[in-house]
Amino acid sequence: MQPPAFGGSGLDRIDIVLTAHGLDPFPVEYERTVACDVDGVVLRALRLDRIIASKRATNRPKDLAQLPALEATLLARKRDT
Repeated sequence: MQPPAFGGSGLDRIDIVLTAHGLDPFPVEYERTVACDVDGVVLRALRLDRIIASKRATNRPKDLAQLPALEATLLARKRDT
């Protein structure tokens, strides 16, 4: 089954995650989110480091396979700041 998602012209597909593993309680994680404007709608998204933590905790092969690219992106972002 595919997770809920939406997209549109000029917008990559955005998956909506309903369950995340290895994270702190929702109120704590919510405080760590970043606001993203998508066509005038403000969405809250987990920071990349928290996505990495969740994928690592899930420990599924498809999530683990994404970690090198996500970690490289996080490192590049840290160097740019």
